[in-house]
Amino acid sequence: MKKATLLLILIVFSIAEIGAQNPLIMDEFTADPSARVFNNRVYVYPSHDIRLDSGRFANWFCMEDYHVYSSENLTQWEDHGVILSQYDVPWVDPSTYSMWAPDCIEKDGKYYFYFPSTAKDKSEGRGRRIGVAVADSPEGPFIPQEKPMEGVFGIDPNVFIDTDGQAYLYWGGGETLYMAKLKENMLELATEPKQVVDLPAKFKEGPYLFERQGKYYFTFPHVPETTERLVYAMGDSPMGPFEFKGVIMKESPVECWTNHHSIIEYRDQWYLFYHHNDLSPDFDKNRSIKADSLFFNADGTIQEVVPTLRGVGITPADTKIQVDRYSESRGSRVNYEFVDSSDPHKGWRIMLPEKNNWVRYNKVGFDDKSFDNLKIKAQSSQGGQIEIRLNGADGTLVSEVAISGNEGWQSLNNGLLSVPEGVNDLYLVNVGDNPVAIDWIQFE
Repeated sequence: MKKATLLLILIVFSIAEIGAQNPLIMDEFTADPSARVFNNRVYVYPSHDIRLDSGRFANWFCMEDYHVYSSENLTQWEDHGVILSQYDVPWVDPSTYSMWAPDCIEKDGKYYFYFPSTAKDKSEGRGRRIGVAVADSPEGPFIPQEKPMEGVFGIDPNVFIDTDGQAYLYWGGGETLYMAKLKENMLELATEPKQVVDLPAKFKEGPYLFERQGKYYFTFPHVPETTERLVYAMGDSPMGPFEFKGVIMKESPVECWTNHHSIIEYRDQWYLFYHHNDLSPDFDKNRSIKADSLFFNADGTIQEVVPTLRGVGITPADTKIQVDRYSESRGSRVNYEFVDSSDPHKGWRIMLPEKNNWVRYNKVGFDDKSFDNLKIKAQSSQGGQIEIRLNGADGTLVSEVAISGNEGWQSLNNGLLSVPEGVNDLYLVNVGDNPVAIDWIQFE
């Protein structure tokens, strides 16, 4: 992509809203999510996976720019467009496609965006460097510094500001993770890099530190065998020492080699942001960011998070509700598959193959609006019947839908038998004798 095009993207602010559950972003590959709460809104700064078919980085991790996404309800995400690219940073070698995992933090009304890449100038040492770009708003535009940070070699920068205003930088990759204090200007180290010790052996990267109730949680991806899991240690200071505690999220069952994360509290709930290759099952270097709720035990330790497709947030009833991201199901053969295997970005469909099979989709918000119609995209080659119910497979009946025998997808309009109010769980129940596939439903 040429520099002029990128500048145009920076100027033309993208106002398209992306309605999603998990993955959060469906039209791009995104990874390494750094989530932050700015101005009572969640901003996510991921890396942007692309795939090169030729050259020295073919079929490897390739990133050339960064987007930022934001949301108030964690269900509808706004893409603010490209905020920085490798073609706009003076010190970066743009042939390396190495704009890997970033982070962003606010101090005194300025937003500091930290990112790794490969430098053109190798005179200070080889390997990845970490740079900083600065903006007056969380959406940018971010203006990069002319040179990378002095004395910082590595990847995956993370910044934490303690209650006393002192800022800390964490980074790493390989067998060792590092930390140091930052100067007031947020652009230079105030102390020499120090190794984080007493962590599990083998490969580690992606450090992320947060504080809760006076305890500091040092979290990071770790490879015990061949695939990354998310783990953590705890301490009484941002500089440790940290005591290793255990696992936040286990290794991917389909062996997506990497995972990378951030953890935030938003409106009295904690969330884990992470990535997986849901939209690229055959190529684990094209990842997609996700989020699930995170909970703590009474002693402050973290409960293991199990990844879901449902994700988090209250889904507005008047958006397309992707019921394939169900919260619960009944029926041993209930499953989901890609709507179009040649284009995974179109998402999944839910399969209800037998009578009395159902799926539950939780937390749909009706906002006391007046709804009188249900739209549904469904398919049943032999003809099928489903019911939409509230808060139970035998709960209040909202709509009865008859699907004619047809190999193709049908977009149906159906009246409502009752009008939901407030926040409800939806149950989609197969009440016919034939298999039914459903892509989405929407109230209007």
